[in-house]
Amino acid sequence: MSLRRSQRKEFVKVQFYDPVVGYENLWADELGDNRYRIESAPFFIYGISRNDIVSASPDEEGRLQFAQVVSSSGNRTVRARSDKLVNNTAFKKRVIGELTRIGCNVEELRSRLLSIDVPPEVGMQTVTDYLTDVARIDWEFGNPENLNKNSVSR
Repeated sequence: MSLRRSQRKEFVKVQFYDPVVGYENLWADELGDNRYRIESAPFFIYGISRNDIVSASPDEEGRLQFAQVVSSSGNRTVRARSDKLVNNTAFKKRVIGELTRIGCNVEELRSRLLSIDVPPEVGMQTVTDYLTDVARIDWEFGNPENLNKNSVSR
């Protein structure tokens, strides 16, 4: 079902900062009381996933600045990167198609990087086994950060 423009939800950007990564803006749904539900999967920032509720307040220029995670959605974020995603469109479509079939939401940045939102009902092992054993592409955990010690590079 397609929504008319007047029925579409308007999202706002919440800015996240990491001293190593820099800034990343994520789309969010305003919930009130300086709370926002994250509506996009992060490509660079760690410790945040789609549907997490965060608090943020505007800086002196009016940009919403992330303050803290209010509640976790239970979603997990995995990132996959490979030159094969750039050089082989059919391969990229197969990877995105399979991740979607498994139950993930996939966002793409510059054809080289995928941010994969893994909902709570989707087995993380299924996703990581697919990326490692079938797609054979580099991946890392984006949330939670401490799982990166187990990431796989091919």
